[in-house]
Parts: sequence; structure tokens; C-alpha cells
Amino acid sequence: MARLAPYRKADDRRAIFEIIVTLAGFIGIWGLMYWLLQYSVLASWALAPLAGTLLVRVFIIQHDCGHGSLFSSSRVNDRIGRLLGVLTLTPYDYWRRQHALHHATSGNLD
Repeated sequence: MARLAPYRKADDRRAIFEIIVTLAGFIGIWGLMYWLLQYSVLASWALAPLAGTLLVRVFIIQHDCGHGSLFSSSRVNDRIGRLLGVLTLTPYDYWRRQHALHHATSGNLD
């Protein structure tokens, strides 16, 4: 349990770093795919799995915001979650409520 102690609290600097790295990669791949279209559609499509992987990472960050675990401030978590919801096409507030219900009732077969 002692080894996990550093991970019990949100690290705002690390959260910002992860968001920047993820969004820079995602937007960079988008740009590269768009640029490659003038040369080859297939080359552009070849980057789609990488773009998809980064989009999943964006959703994972949004998920952590929904749990209130990415930033130390719940207000910042919600604002970042809403912004990322635009990229993932997932309405953040609705998803957060439904996901909380999922956690509250998971394993309850009644």
C-alpha cells in the first residue's frame, strides 16, 4: 500500500502534461493525415489506427475527469471533461451521470 501512496492524490502538473502530449499528438496526426491526402489516400488512412488510439486516450482522460481524479479541482475536471467531450463526441455531463449510475449499480442484479 505504501508504494501506491503517491498516486492517491491528483497531480495537476502531470495532468496538464498528459493532456498536452495527447492533444498535440492527436492534432498532429490529424494534420499529417490531411497533408498526406494530397499524395495518397492510402497513406492517410494508414495513420487512422494511430489517430484512433489517441482518441481513445482522449476519452480515457475525459473518463478520469468524470471520476474527478485527473485534477485536484472538481471545477477544472468538469471543464476539461466538457472540452474533451467535443472531441470524443460524448456529452460529458450526461455521460458522467450515467457512468456514476453504472458504478453505483454494477453487480446489482436486482
